[in-house]
Amino acid sequence: MKRTEALISDADGTLVDTVRLIRHGQFETAKLFLLQHGLDETDIPSYEDYELIINRMVGGPARDTLEQSVRLLFADTPHKLSGMDFDELHEMLNPVQDALAPEFIKSYQGLSGTLLALGDAGIKLAIFTSGTSYHIVRNFGIALPELGLSELHRDRSTTDRAKLSKFTSIFSQYYGIQGFSVITAGDTKSHKPNPDSLLLAMKQLGTDPNKSAVLGDHSVDMKTAINAGVDRRIGITHGFDNRETLVKSGATTVIDSLDDLIASL
Repeated sequence: MKRTEALISDADGTLVDTVRLIRHGQFETAKLFLLQHGLDETDIPSYEDYELIINRMVGGPARDTLEQSVRLLFADTPHKLSGMDFDELHEMLNPVQDALAPEFIKSYQGLSGTLLALGDAGIKLAIFTSGTSYHIVRNFGIALPELGLSELHRDRSTTDRAKLSKFTSIFSQYYGIQGFSVITAGDTKSHKPNPDSLLLAMKQLGTDPNKSAVLGDHSVDMKTAINAGVDRRIGITHGFDNRETLVKSGATTVIDSLDDLIASL
């Protein structure tokens, strides 16, 4: 088997445990939005109903996931959503998630050790995400306190892109990763499963599909890798999708923990 030169990984549900943050954050945001726009408490679906929907919708940009989830929940009564501004809904998301973040964001077992091992092995790393620069800085800053960046996302004196640049610099230096890049939803016009973000990640790392492996927890990550021509597709089961779903979606290897990642490379 050829040695992997670069790992290109999803972020949420793969490297950082934000599954509860995404589910609860989007539910609480949608609930607040709907109540503010005249719906009664009895009109609001339960969290359990919302969770079933969001598991199907997640994978694209948060704004799209929010709108698609809410519309699907009210598929039988679409008139209740008449005139609602879903851009406004999306603008409400970050403050709600920020309040939940310290409790709900966790580092997956083995993350720090895996990152150090990637550095030691000389394997390049890129993160390709449907999230924003803000989300990367907040989520990894909280999940990896050793970086000293847990409050960086709250800094209002600079831009989100500048904060991401600071994060990438400190991250690559701390873990010794010579070749690190982050591709967010704002970097490409098309999103997963379109391969643009993955192709851009490989371009920035100076690698190609034959020398790369893709890691993800969701079927959309596997489909994106297939569309980008990457043959080594590693699914991980601690996020949104299970082993069966990942295999059906194209995973060539499935692991249960980041502790198993280096051996699979």
